[in-house]
Amino acid sequence: MKVLTQYSVPFRDLDNSDYEYNFIVSDSFFSCFEKSEIKGGDIEVKLILSKKPNSLELDLTLTGSVKIVCDRCLEDYFQEINFNDKISVELGDETNFDTDKDFVVLDQNVNEINISQFIYEFAHFAIPLSHYHPNDKNGNCGCNPKMLDTLKKYSNSKKNNTVDPRWEKLTEIKNNNVK
Repeated sequence: MKVLTQYSVPFRDLDNSDYEYNFIVSDSFFSCFEKSEIKGGDIEVKLILSKKPNSLELDLTLTGSVKIVCDRCLEDYFQEINFNDKISVELGDETNFDTDKDFVVLDQNVNEINISQFIYEFAHFAIPLSHYHPNDKNGNCGCNPKMLDTLKKYSNSKKNNTVDPRWEKLTEIKNNNVK
């Protein structure tokens, strides 16, 4: 977890103003999180920290690519991401990242905030729900051709045009053709 310490941002001695920070996220970052859908990547993170008297606003922008598994052929591929969101941080009596509100609470005696969990979550928000290799420049599927052939072989073998008689009766009911 030593890798994640580089994503700590000190704010206690800062004046009330905006500050810009830049971070690089690589494979070692994602290896710190168990069961991550993202297996690695190269992401540039831009943080604009706006310090106010009793709060902070974190504006995070993630740009780059992440390595994820294709849902169709089960091989790794790189997915481009571009994501931006803001997090409001209120200073309070104790740290609480699990609030039901649109902000997190940070103990007012803390001097820095670690943004690694926010980066991790935003990277996952940026990937599509379905993960498929992008098409190549000719518009062809980028998946492993051998796996596509195997999928086609087994998906065609299960198709037949005969309808189970039990389903036929239900279809009649559905279509209001019951006599």
